[in-house]
Amino acid sequence: ADLIGLPWQVIVGPRGVAAGEIEIKNRKTGERETLPIADAKKRFGVAA
Repeated sequence: ADLIGLPWQVIVGPRGVAAGEIEIKNRKTGERETLPIADAKKRFGVAA
């Protein structure tokens, strides 16, 4: 992500997956947000 300049970092860990959540980080501001996986898919336009 650092080398190609992606604006978001997705952090997936075993506890989050067990809870059905992932963490996203805005690489520009450093702001982090935890949200349900389904909501993350909608936000980033992931179909599957």
